[in-house]
Amino acid sequence: MEIKILDKLISIQEVKDFAQNWYGTMIKGAVDIEIGRVALGGDYHIEASEVLTNSGSKFEDVWGFNIRFEENPNGVLEFDSMINIKPNLGNRSRSINDLGVIKKAEEIIYKIIQFAK
Repeated sequence: MEIKILDKLISIQEVKDFAQNWYGTMIKGAVDIEIGRVALGGDYHIEASEVLTNSGSKFEDVWGFNIRFEENPNGVLEFDSMINIKPNLGNRSRSINDLGVIKKAEEIIYKIIQFAK
């Protein structure tokens, strides 16, 4: 199944359906915090990241995330990805340490994916 760059609002149910192509209980994604784009899918975050960077994003602007459905059927957003390890930007862990980056990433993701309330 192809990794998708999301260009319009989609529901969390559509994301759950798309997740069935990979893990079922979760989906991996990448978000470009400068251009404001999200790519979903793949076995690894780097795959979604490459889809974004191959279409104009800069790697330093792309951060990895997961949406998990095990804990909450409406989805739980988490930032845990190997692509988030960016020592040159001061991020030395798989999570995102900069609250400003987290805020930008969340705003973009929540704008594109309609999480159930």
